Amino acid sequence: MTDSKTPIISLRGLNRVFATGGEAVTVLKDIDLDIHQGELVAIIGQSGSGKSTLMNILGCSDKATSGSYAFGGKDVGRLGPDAPAEQWREHFGFIFQRYQLLPDLDAVENVEIPAIYAGVDATARRQRAIDLLTRLGLGERLSHRPNALSGGQQQRVSVARALMNGGEVIPADEPTGALDSHSGKELLALLHELHNDGHTIIIVTHDASIAAQAERVIEISDGVIIADRRNGAETRTDRSKQTIRRIARWREGLDRAGEAFRMALRAMVAHKLRTFLTMLGIIIGIASVVSVVALGQGSQQTVLNNIASIGTNTINIYPGTGFGDRRSARIETLVPSDAAAIGEQPFADSVSPQVSSNATVLFRATSSNATVTGVGAGFFQSMAAPLPMGWASLRPASIR
Repeated sequence: MTDSKTPIISLRGLNRVFATGGEAVTVLKDIDLDIHQGELVAIIGQSGSGKSTLMNILGCSDKATSGSYAFGGKDVGRLGPDAPAEQWREHFGFIFQRYQLLPDLDAVENVEIPAIYAGVDATARRQRAIDLLTRLGLGERLSHRPNALSGGQQQRVSVARALMNGGEVIPADEPTGALDSHSGKELLALLHELHNDGHTIIIVTHDASIAAQAERVIEISDGVIIADRRNGAETRTDRSKQTIRRIARWREGLDRAGEAFRMALRAMVAHKLRTFLTMLGIIIGIASVVSVVALGQGSQQTVLNNIASIGTNTINIYPGTGFGDRRSARIETLVPSDAAAIGEQPFADSVSPQVSSNATVLFRATSSNATVTGVGAGFFQSMAAPLPMGWASLRPASIR
């Protein structure tokens, strides 16, 4: 529990800058602010003054560009990258203007969500959710989904969700903005009740009548605090943080995965057409990828087989200095004995000499010019080609 003299929230020299296009827009400028435990604070200002940005930083849902933010005497910026999420989960309970309820879950399940991520036992969190909703007058609406609840009832569900993990600090962003006057008064009465219980309430509003009900009003304009005044006597109430029975840490991951799977399955069942179209797109995409890969691999294998049929380890030796040498026909240095000498080498599997000549081939009354090639007994083996039945292939001399 924080010492009553130590602010639960302390900001020093805080700045928030957003990059818009090629320009940098400073939304908050050198903010110094202390908020003590149990206070009911209203932050007021015109649209664009920076009050919502300030609340988001106070609630650890946004991060300052520079300056320090201490919660409970500890600098949040030095606690590691997961510290803001842990602070949000363990100490804060947000009340949003638009409720932010999941439409496929009923009231109890919506309230349970923060406790799932906090690792609270399933039985304990469900009972606590029921107790909170009953306390807020929704005992007969536990199994209703958000679309079956009025605006005021949905806001009460969001309040119960904010209190699920204790809600030591409750930031409320324009909590009555989407409510009628009657529901708005009920919500404000509920916030006063929570304040009397010891919760620290931070209300962001532009309504002066709502701010007048707070014990402290902070006015902000163009990113600068221009006023910090009290409406009445300070009425802080020390509040010990409520402990909730949690499951073992090793079970948290399994519990979260199970809850995520159940919620995903329920969303799929609730939106059958969308689920079908999504699955159809995935099936078509996977089938297309598999077909393209199979076609590519088949073409590659065909090319490799063709190359292998030629003989990937076959060496052809010709007279001359290279292909196109016009003097090669006059060179007679390669003789059959050279092939025999190469065939005796350990690296040679088979050797065949080759000679070629042009001739006229005559069959009955038909004649044709042809190239006649003479080869040795090892020709077909050196070319990795089967010996045709009753037919002699005419190929260049080769060594393999």
